[in-house]
Amino acid sequence: MSFFNTDEPTVTLRMTGYMSYGPTTNGIPSHVLQNGETYDVPQSEAEWLLSAELAELV
Repeated sequence: MSFFNTDEPTVTLRMTGYMSYGPTTNGIPSHVLQNGETYDVPQSEAEWLLSAELAELV
């Protein structure tokens, strides 16, 4: 599953933590990457999530 709108190559990750992003409405983020779920994320975002120990490669 991917919420990202980019032409950048993607990497499949399983989240080991939570991350929310996007415009908020009433303080609620537009998207949440949830612990234990698998996502296709842009390569640059994957590098950040891996280095922050919020995800693992699938």
